[in-house]
Amino acid sequence: MYDFRNIDQCAYPIESKVQTIIDGINLDETINGFMTLAVYGRELVGRNIETSEFKKIQVSGKTRTYTSKNNVSAGYNSRFISSSIASREFTVKFVLMAKDEEDYFSKFEELNFYLDKEDVQIRFTDDINFYYLGTVTKVESPQEDNLQAICNISIEVSNPFKFRVDSEKINFNTRTKIIKDTNYPLKIEKIKIDLKTSGNKLILKNLTDGRRIIFDKNFAAGDFTIIDFNDWSIRGKGDENFYKYLDIHSQLEEFTISTYDEIETNLNCNVEIEYREVRL
Repeated sequence: MYDFRNIDQCAYPIESKVQTIIDGINLDETINGFMTLAVYGRELVGRNIETSEFKKIQVSGKTRTYTSKNNVSAGYNSRFISSSIASREFTVKFVLMAKDEEDYFSKFEELNFYLDKEDVQIRFTDDINFYYLGTVTKVESPQEDNLQAICNISIEVSNPFKFRVDSEKINFNTRTKIIKDTNYPLKIEKIKIDLKTSGNKLILKNLTDGRRIIFDKNFAAGDFTIIDFNDWSIRGKGDENFYKYLDIHSQLEEFTISTYDEIETNLNCNVEIEYREVRL
């Protein structure tokens, strides 16, 4: 005699290999009975490509092209115009176990509360030092007659990059070279500039790519300015708004720093740049 075993059923691990953290809340540890089974979509990322259809025509022995309005016609060729890194979509497969129907719906109400947030930090314990910014877009409906629900959470990550949780700082006087070994530009969090001398113009320049942040103001020794890239505020002494001193030729929104870039100020200043490492 042999015991019957349903081969369609499988046992899930007692402890998950990865746990899901949304806006600082570890769902596996917070919701009793919730367990992350797998996470998909974090590996490779593609590119969005923009193309246009052209047709070649002969005019007096010369070749000209014009844009197609009917790209299914014969004789048209597709030409590459530009591309950008595509957004990511993560799928979190999870199991939620309950002791009875009341407990079942109570747990899903709690899960809804933690998922109902926009553009928040998404982290996973197998890559705990980095976070993504994402929004839950869809949750698969489980079978209501089963107290062990297995379903998926879909998370849209519009920015495909991930960021290191702990920020780092670069401190220098007047000029420095970035030696952080990374493949992508660093995410600047904040720049603080303390002036050691007076001057009527303050320039922070990336000598490598030529981008500059310029302030037109009569600065005195001991003045400072703080640029916060999280809320795009610029403040000085007494919490004064320094946007009114920002020169029209400044490239504040385009200002970046990468490995081996050289950064310089035109005046004698102590500069502190707070940043986060970026990976794809």
